Amino acid sequence: MKFTGTLIVLLSILPVAGQAQTVAASTPQPTPLEAFAKQTGSRVAWSSEVGRIDSKEGHAVITALAVEDNAQPPDRLRGVRIDLSDQDGKDQVYLGEETLPAFKNAFDEISQSAAHGCASNSGDVCPPSLFVGAALFWYADRVPNVHTLTTAHYFRQGSTGLVLQTIGVGRFWFPDQDASRLSAAMARAMDQLKRR
Repeated sequence: MKFTGTLIVLLSILPVAGQAQTVAASTPQPTPLEAFAKQTGSRVAWSSEVGRIDSKEGHAVITALAVEDNAQPPDRLRGVRIDLSDQDGKDQVYLGEETLPAFKNAFDEISQSAAHGCASNSGDVCPPSLFVGAALFWYADRVPNVHTLTTAHYFRQGSTGLVLQTIGVGRFWFPDQDASRLSAAMARAMDQLKRR
């Protein structure tokens, strides 16, 4: 039954309307890390690439980073920046260090659901389009106005893979890829950030 709830949510969150990027009516607010990183006087004090996902349709580079400002002593925030690009555009999403465990768990949940296959996630009949995701991304009709990330595994006739959507900006498709790659990148990021 857990899969059915996730399926219903994702069908309402990620309607399939082609592969074109979408633009929101209003600009979403930045996450605290994004706002801090883009302030005048802030700089990346340290960064390390912790993962990369490449496909014929999209590219994602996941970077652990520490951002600080010019204050004495400097204020510092840490987390992950995900650089996304495809033929239609690009985007950057910043996730604060405090959110990384929840995102990692959600990516694990998506990967495990996807491993069961399309038919087992939809009640033994595979529909033309199916998205499986995690409870973390269940917004129903209250999608936050924050520039963050949602993720799902999609099953379509002739294609299966990962879709990353940046709230308010667009979707990035990664055929034949799995959320376990994002989970591994989050684990590496958390480990490296602990040591900084």
